[in-house]
Amino acid sequence: MVEAAISLPLVILAAMLLVRLFVFYIEILTSGIARHREVMQEQDAYRGVLIRTYKDEDKVSLLRGGLLTMDVHKRIEIKAYMINEDFLVRSGEILD
Repeated sequence: MVEAAISLPLVILAAMLLVRLFVFYIEILTSGIARHREVMQEQDAYRGVLIRTYKDEDKVSLLRGGLLTMDVHKRIEIKAYMINEDFLVRSGEILD
């Protein structure tokens, strides 16, 4: 009984930590997908001159609690090239 009283709470805390980490990784994935969609919409709406670079970053953090005593966070860097395909095609026609 004494062994179970000591080990069972630790096993439950470890299992809860694994669930929290799984949810954290799902949140990272969801954030990355949302940011990717935003960048794709900006690329579609870009009407500037030929090409431009786009850089941004996002940070996803996991709250402390339970067995977790340190800050856990993931920094997501977003890099993309904005290309105005209409202008690129027209410039190719001019050169022909």
